[in-house]
Amino acid sequence: MQQTPARLGQPSPTADIREIRAALTGPGALFEIQLEDVRGTVLPVFRDRLRSLGDLLSASERYGERTYVVDGDVRLTFADLLRQAGALAHALRTGYGVQAGDRVALLAANRWDWLVAFWAVVTAGAVPCAMNGWWTPVEYRHAAALVEPVLLIGDRPRLDRVAAEINLPVLSLDDDLPALLREHEGKSPTSVTVAEDDPALLLFTSGTTGRAKAVVLPHRAFVGSAQVNAFTEVVARAAMGIPVPPSVADLPPSDDVLLVTAPLFHVSMLHAATLMAISKGSRIVLLPGRFDPERVLRTIEAERVTGWSALGSAALRVATCAKVGSYDTSSVHFLGVGGAPVSPAVQELLRTAFPSASKRLGMGYSSTEAGAVIASVGGAEYLAHPTATGRPNVTFEVELRDETGAVVAEGEYGEVHVRSPYTMLGYWNDPESSAKVLRPDGWLALGDVARREDGLLFLNARARDMILVSAENVSPTEVEYALEESPDVDEAAVLAVDDEVTGDAVCAVVVPSRGAAPTVEQLTRWCRVRLAHYKVPTRWHLIDGPLPRTPTGKIVRRDLRAWVDAGADAPGPAPTGA
Repeated sequence: MQQTPARLGQPSPTADIREIRAALTGPGALFEIQLEDVRGTVLPVFRDRLRSLGDLLSASERYGERTYVVDGDVRLTFADLLRQAGALAHALRTGYGVQAGDRVALLAANRWDWLVAFWAVVTAGAVPCAMNGWWTPVEYRHAAALVEPVLLIGDRPRLDRVAAEINLPVLSLDDDLPALLREHEGKSPTSVTVAEDDPALLLFTSGTTGRAKAVVLPHRAFVGSAQVNAFTEVVARAAMGIPVPPSVADLPPSDDVLLVTAPLFHVSMLHAATLMAISKGSRIVLLPGRFDPERVLRTIEAERVTGWSALGSAALRVATCAKVGSYDTSSVHFLGVGGAPVSPAVQELLRTAFPSASKRLGMGYSSTEAGAVIASVGGAEYLAHPTATGRPNVTFEVELRDETGAVVAEGEYGEVHVRSPYTMLGYWNDPESSAKVLRPDGWLALGDVARREDGLLFLNARARDMILVSAENVSPTEVEYALEESPDVDEAAVLAVDDEVTGDAVCAVVVPSRGAAPTVEQLTRWCRVRLAHYKVPTRWHLIDGPLPRTPTGKIVRRDLRAWVDAGADAPGPAPTGA
């Protein structure tokens, strides 16, 4: 987003959205799009753009004393962030030996110094590895062995939790950071030059096939995501008759105040909060700790929150909170949902609970591998099509393909394939898994199944094996592996079932070993030692077996799901527990 003037006239205030988009992306326009070679494929990109996360951070200097993050009593300005990120980056280079391209793991709850550490790693030229703060020691050990970080930065509770698995230098946000910031105050390392398609960040995703994989996202993904968001907002302003500024530099700082209740290690929050605030000059309000609907409402009133991304079960829990009418939420003018399907009924509950945002309820569709929001829908269109996933965003292409790879006809279901400049580089140190989803000519196979009608995507959420518990991905295979490690379990199958609060619940169908008689309580305890809490099954069926399988030994999940949904006609003898 280089600050170059546009050479195109203003879109007409009476133009429709398609005309406005065309006017803003044409030759000489504020968001001119041109074709360039991106990793061997010619793709549409914004002509004027920043080139790295470091560039994005440096550009935020213009926001000065505006507040970047609020965390309880801590209020950190953009100027504070730049100073502290520079100081910590200097400490990483000189005290911990962190070099350009090294991986540095982040393992902490949502807190202001997680953000300082993230930007410090970027400033040092290293690659942040945003680890899941809910992982068990077993899950952490796998991820650390996979990406081989040179340093682990974390908070005391999580460092204590995985202490037995740590075999590398550690920087504690609680015990080490304050002294480091004082010692290196006013210092900053020499800048590191990176290319747009160099690794910028590693995020972890389970997929449907087992343990977490590390998604490698390029700098281009984050800068591009911020620019796509800016484009969307300018289009919305132009549609309301607000003049388009001559250059990006003339875009006014945003007065948005975004409440963050989802983890910062999610791609959704990194985009919607961390990066959006840096690029727009807006404010983030962190609300760490156990989710409490009334605390959300109280914070909205106290901080005059203007927007909230209510991912997973958060939306329903707040909309149905008995105290929802007891707090002033009139400042909220935008609500975002996503991460898991949100039913029309819950959408209506949100519009009722937040009437000031009733016309600006929207959702985004993406995946960690996609690197940015693929499609979005909001406002009147979302009200008219409440089961839609959205329209593809600018610079994105979407195809729906059948089993042969052919594009399906309008209205027919097919696997979602997406192509954009922002797609992941691959899975770290896992070329086999990368090859399964990265297709020729820059296409990414998402595994989701959808249909397209009049340009809108509609997902079939049950057409894939992935389980989404409060917007958290759960791999059935990973849970099955954990269960089958138990000497009391002969075989297990795991699938999603509906849950009013969490969207999906993890359901396990277990065949005990010969002579064993495990209880649900025993199996639950077994899983809790090995899996993050949201992966532990909450619905159980213990059967005499065997599980239904194909001649090649693959579990027939369709039959198993039909039995679970019907509550009868078990695939083996009658259940012995539930």
